This record gives sequence, structure tokens and C-alpha cells, in this order.
Amino acid sequence: MIKIAITGGIASGKSSVSNILRSLNYSVYDADKIYADILKDQNVVQYISNLVGVDCLLIDGKAVLDRKAVSQKVFADKLLLKKLNDYTHQLVYDKINRIIALSDDKIVFFEIPLLFESGRENMFDKVIVVKRDLEQRIDSIIQRDGLTRTQALQRINNQINYDNLDLIRHTVIYNDGDMSILKNKVEQFVNTLQT
Repeated sequence: MIKIAITGGIASGKSSVSNILRSLNYSVYDADKIYADILKDQNVVQYISNLVGVDCLLIDGKAVLDRKAVSQKVFADKLLLKKLNDYTHQLVYDKINRIIALSDDKIVFFEIPLLFESGRENMFDKVIVVKRDLEQRIDSIIQRDGLTRTQALQRINNQINYDNLDLIRHTVIYNDGDMSILKNKVEQFVNTLQT
């Protein structure tokens, strides 16, 4: 099995690459969806709430993570953010390992926004890094999330700067055109897997 991670900064086009791969009949798993599933576990919600020091929300008698309150606390405290990430990343990667163990696909993709931040890039055979022009990313975040330019830049600056990483071992796909150009680049990449 060839295990491939897809990563990149916010609004770089990771999901677009994932959707193209799905349209080509590849199995693509999304770390954010895996995390959302993990948050259905009441014990996990309680643990995170206690760790961060926020109250759970009670919806239909179930404890639900107050993600907004958690975000506000952890983005103001780097140590707390690290503790939260250490805990949640372990849960996500445990689930990814179970998916890999149970899959009979020859090639499997995982969309993982915080791959380099978690230091887990070496568990994959290949890594695709999606890059896109800064102004296009800002515009995309403003439109998608209804944020101001300052808020969009703050989100971008809170993430790892891919321009400062040594990406020589990885495949960089530049999302610098329309969807047909991006699809062509993704198809060129998967063609290299067939040889």
C-alpha cells in the first residue's frame, strides 16, 4: 500500500485536490472529519474541556465541545495549544493507523492540515503540499468564513510557513489556475504512481 498525505496552508486548495482524487476513484480520508467523529465520544469531550478549562455545552442531553471557547483559550496560550494538539493528534493518528490496517486499497490518501506541525510526515510514503498565492488564500478565507482581511491573515500567520520548509522530498502542487489546471496537475501526479 502507498500511503499519501495531502497538506498545505489554510485555503491553499487541499480539499479541491482531495475532491479531484475522489473523482478519480481513490480513497481519500479527511483528518478534520476523523476529528469531528472523535468528538462524538463524551469522554473525549469531557477530557478536552477539563484540559482547556472550559465548560461543555449540553445539547439534547449530550456533552458537546464548545469549540469557539476552546479556540479562544488555546490561541491565546501556546502551551495549552500544544497540550491540546498532543492529545487530539494522537487520537486522530490512532484512527488513521486503524484505517490503514483495515484498508485493502493499493493507494490511500489522507488530507491532513497540520501534518508538519504534528511531525508525522514520515509515516507516509509520499506527501503532497498544496501551495497557492497569498492574496488568493486571503480572498478565499474572507469569502468562505466571512472574516475580515486582518482575521484571515491572522489565521494564515498562526500556521506553519510552507515557504520556510525544505520540501525537496515532497511533491508540491501549485494551485495557481482554474480547476481544470489543478485537475491536470493531480492527474500528472497519480500517473507517476502507476509506473
